[in-house]
Amino acid sequence: MEQKKGAVSKKAWLIIFLLFLLTVISNADKAVIGFASVSIMKELGLNAEQWGVVGSVFFLLYSLSAVLGGSLADKIGAKKVIAGMVAVWSIVQFSTIFVNSFAYLLVTRIVLGAGEGPSYSLAMTAASKYLPKEKLGIGLTLVSIGGPLGVAISAPLLMHLIMNYGWRSAFIATGAVGFIWIIVWLWAAKEKAVTQGESAPEERASIVNAAVQSETKFTSVLFSKNFIFVALCGFGTYWSFTIGLNWLPNYLENVRKLSEETLSIVVALPWIMITVSQITFSAISDRIYHKTQSVVKGRIFVLGPVMAAGAVSYLLGTMVSSNILAIALLSLGLTFGCITLVMGPAILVDLVSPKHQGKIQGWFMALTSLGGIAGPYFTGWLIERSASQAAGFHHAFQVCGLILFVFGGLVWLAVRPEKYEHSDSIKTNPSEALKM
Repeated sequence: MEQKKGAVSKKAWLIIFLLFLLTVISNADKAVIGFASVSIMKELGLNAEQWGVVGSVFFLLYSLSAVLGGSLADKIGAKKVIAGMVAVWSIVQFSTIFVNSFAYLLVTRIVLGAGEGPSYSLAMTAASKYLPKEKLGIGLTLVSIGGPLGVAISAPLLMHLIMNYGWRSAFIATGAVGFIWIIVWLWAAKEKAVTQGESAPEERASIVNAAVQSETKFTSVLFSKNFIFVALCGFGTYWSFTIGLNWLPNYLENVRKLSEETLSIVVALPWIMITVSQITFSAISDRIYHKTQSVVKGRIFVLGPVMAAGAVSYLLGTMVSSNILAIALLSLGLTFGCITLVMGPAILVDLVSPKHQGKIQGWFMALTSLGGIAGPYFTGWLIERSASQAAGFHHAFQVCGLILFVFGGLVWLAVRPEKYEHSDSIKTNPSEALKM
C-alpha cells in the first residue's frame, strides 16, 4: 500500500531516535576527555602544551576516515559501517582506562577521531533514506541536535562519575553505552526503509533523475560548483562552532570578566539556542519545501540568510560595551552559524544521486571538519599577535563573521540545482535504504 505523501512511519521515527542517540553518544565520547582533564593531567604529569596536543590529534585522521567511511557505506551499507564505527569508539573508551603514559593517551585520541570521523555524515545519510523529502529538514535536525544536547546531557552524569568513582569510570560508562546502542541498532535496522521514492509521483521523478545522474563520474559531482560552495559553507560553520566550543568561555571570563557563577550558566546558552534554532529553521525549511517542491526556495534560501544573520551578529557582538548584549549577539552568531549542520546534508540529498550519498556526505563532513582545525588555531594566533587580548578576540570574531558571510552568500546566490526541480512524473521502483 502506497504511503501517504510526507508521512513518516513509526519504524522511521525509531531509526531517527537511534541516530539521535548515536550523535549524543558521539559527543559524550568527545566531551569526556575534557571533563576528566584535570585528573588525567595530574596523574600523567602533563603540562598545558601537551594537553593541547591531546586535543589536536583527535582530528588527525578525522577527515580521512569521514571520506573512507562514506565510500564504504555506499559499498556494504550504512547499517554495517555505523555498527562497526560505534564498536571502535566503545573499544577505545574501554582501552583508555589502561592509559599510563602520554604516548598511549595520544594513540587513543587518534583512533577515536578516526572512528568518529564518519559518524555525523553516516547518521545524516541513514536518516535521509528513511524520510520523505518534505520531512528532511526536521528529521535531520532531530539527529543533529544530539551534538549540543550530547554535551549538555552527559556533563552532569560523567562529572558525577569522575568525582565519585575516578576518571576511568566515566570511560567505562561511555564504552558500555556504545555497545548497548549497537545491539539495539542491529535489531531495529533489519528492515528496508520507506523512502522518498514510495510516496508520490513527483518524488519518484526526483529519484529517477538522481539515478540517471548517478551514471556520471563521482569526481564531477565532487568538483561541482554546487558541492564546493555547500562544503565551504560547512567549513565556515565548523570554524564558528569550534571557536564557540574552545574560545568563547575564555573570552567571557578573561575579557568580559564574568564571575564563575555567571559563566557556568552563560556557557550553556549558545548550545540551548543552537538546539532551538535548528528545530525552528528546519521546520520552516520543510514547510517551504513541502509547498514549493524546490530545494532552492526550501533549503538554500533558508541557509543563506541565516548564515548572513550569524555574520552580522558576530560583528555587532564585538562592537557593544554591554556584557548582556555581547553575550546575546555572540551566542546568536554561534547559533546561526551552525545551521549548515542540518541544511547542508538536506541540500546534498537533492544535489547528488542516491548512489553517491554516502561518499558525498563523507566528503562534506571531511571538508567541514577542516574548519574545526583551522578556526581555533587561527583565533589563538590572532590573540597572541594583537595589541591586547580583547582586540585579538574581536578580530577573531570579525574574521569568523566574514567567513560566514562570504560562504553563506556564495550558497545563497550561486547554488542552483535546477535539473532536480523540473522533472516529469515517471514511475520507478522504491530505492533501498540501509543495505543488509
